[in-house]
Amino acid sequence: MRVFTIALAMAAIFGSMMEAAYGQSVSVIISERTINDFLAAIGPVSGKGTGAQKIPYTWTVNNPRVDLEKGTAGFKAAVKVKTKIITFEDRVAGRLAVDYDAGANKIRMQVVEAKFPIYVRVLGRKVKLATLDIGKYYRPKFEFNGPEPVQQQVEMDVGDGTTRVVGVTAGSREILMEKDRLRVSVNLSYAAIKG
Repeated sequence: MRVFTIALAMAAIFGSMMEAAYGQSVSVIISERTINDFLAAIGPVSGKGTGAQKIPYTWTVNNPRVDLEKGTAGFKAAVKVKTKIITFEDRVAGRLAVDYDAGANKIRMQVVEAKFPIYVRVLGRKVKLATLDIGKYYRPKFEFNGPEPVQQQVEMDVGDGTTRVVGVTAGSREILMEKDRLRVSVNLSYAAIKG
C-alpha cells in the first residue's frame, strides 16, 4: 500500500506540474516524428483507376509526412502516376484530422482531403483523367490512448484502520496542435466519497 501511496503522491505532483505548465491536469503529447515513423513503416500505398478517354492509370503514394504546426495538422506526400502514355510524379498536400473520443479514451488520426489531379498530354493537349483524393484511400487506423484516468475511484488505507475513497472526475478536455507535436489534455477533479 505504501508504494501505491507514493505513486499516487507522485501522480498528484506530476499533475500539478502539468497543470502549471499547460493549464490542464494531465496531457498526452504525441510528436510529429512518432506519427511520421508510423507512416514510413506502412510503406507505399497504391491503387488504380480508369479516367477520361478510358485511359487506365496506377498511382503510388511515397514518402507520406505529417506537418504539425500551431493550430494545424497538414499531410503531404509524393504521388507517382503511370499510364501507358506517361509516368510522372508530383506532390500532394492535404489535412490530418485529429479526434479525441473521451468515452473510449482514444486519440484518432486520419488523412482527409488530399486531392491530386491526374493529367496526361494527348496530341499536345492536356487532358484531365481524374482527381484522386488520397485521403479516401490513405486511411491507416492510427490511434493512441488518451489522458483519461484509468479508474474513477481510488481507495487508500490511511493507517488507522480507516479506508478513504476518493472520486476522480474528468472535466474539460482540449486538443492542441503545436509546433512538431499534438497535445490532448484533460482537467481532473478529486472529491472524497467515503472515509
